[in-house]
Amino acid sequence: MKQGLLLLLPGIRYSVDCPLLYYTRVAYSYAGYEVLPIEDYDVKDNGDLGAYADKATKNLVKRLKDVHFDEYEHVVFAEKSIGTVIGMMLEDVMGLDNITHIIYTPLDATFTYLTPTRRIAGIAAGTDDKHIEIKALRAACKKLGLPLTEIKNSGHRLEGGKDVTKDISAVAQVIASIADPKIVDDIAKKEAEAKAAAEKKAAEEKAAAEEKAAEEKAAAEKKAAAEKKAAEREAAKKAGKFIPAEASNVWKFDYYSKGSNKTLDTMMEIWLQSNVKEQSFIAKKYWSKNFKEVSRVMSLASVYYYEEDGQIMGFAGSMEESMVAIVVAEGERDRGIGTLLLDKLKDEMGILEVSVYTKNKGALTFFQKNEFKATDIQIESATGEEIVLLHW
Repeated sequence: MKQGLLLLLPGIRYSVDCPLLYYTRVAYSYAGYEVLPIEDYDVKDNGDLGAYADKATKNLVKRLKDVHFDEYEHVVFAEKSIGTVIGMMLEDVMGLDNITHIIYTPLDATFTYLTPTRRIAGIAAGTDDKHIEIKALRAACKKLGLPLTEIKNSGHRLEGGKDVTKDISAVAQVIASIADPKIVDDIAKKEAEAKAAAEKKAAEEKAAAEEKAAEEKAAAEKKAAAEKKAAEREAAKKAGKFIPAEASNVWKFDYYSKGSNKTLDTMMEIWLQSNVKEQSFIAKKYWSKNFKEVSRVMSLASVYYYEEDGQIMGFAGSMEESMVAIVVAEGERDRGIGTLLLDKLKDEMGILEVSVYTKNKGALTFFQKNEFKATDIQIESATGEEIVLLHW
């Protein structure tokens, strides 16, 4: 790929040999760029700048049809006055996507073409230029984050007309601030870095989405398998075939083991679903609000869970003698899972206490069958519900 191409687009009465464009050509020639000066646009000036720019652009499209812009690493349009409009129209009409614009003394008509997607090295204008509203230009550059070099007390040619040395200094200032070839390299570098960052982010998001999709698929398959197993067990129950839980399927939960987070998440999901359904006399938001705190306590408690065919069906946890929870998934009850889990805690703790809502008749019956005795009745402050304190 060739290094670069510089296209010089003059004003109506500002040729490519005038200072701004001449020294831009010199700077880019030294940097190894090919230079293509547009000496004229083959258009007669009748005072209608819009028509002039439109005709000039059409003429250039024909003249430049054999220029392969995509063969260059960098393509720079150095534009003066009406050339700023022509250069941007040319970019759009020819569908070019690798152009960097250097804008010298734009016109009011140039504003239409200043967009966030346009690559612009910088803009230079005189504070006394009668062809543009300098305050509006400042505002546009600030909004788009474009470098603006203002030459005080200078007109449309960036010349004050009284001091030649000052005019020469102004040209030098402009060339250094927006026409240095290094600026184009920096712009390209930043764009490449931004593109690489965007591609990396997109790749990470894609990988995350694929991972999530895979996890969701696996979860759905696991759920389907569990539902199938549950249906089979339910069918067996209806047929009078009782499928008792097996003690060998009870495991001690280790919070620091591999996969413990997923195990805890599964147990807590069972906890939430069970409480919402079985204790519907308490608002769902109460259980959702306490979800994180119970999860935190579970990570510290002594916990046993029942797993069958890779599916967790219930768990029980206790902080010393105070039980945190004992839950069996819907569809897996009446198989003795809860009793197996409770027996493990009994063996480990020796003493257990638990509080149960009096409205939860099923839980009260379960604990009474497992030799728990009621010792007190209280009103829970958080819910206003009556609870029974039970000891074993």
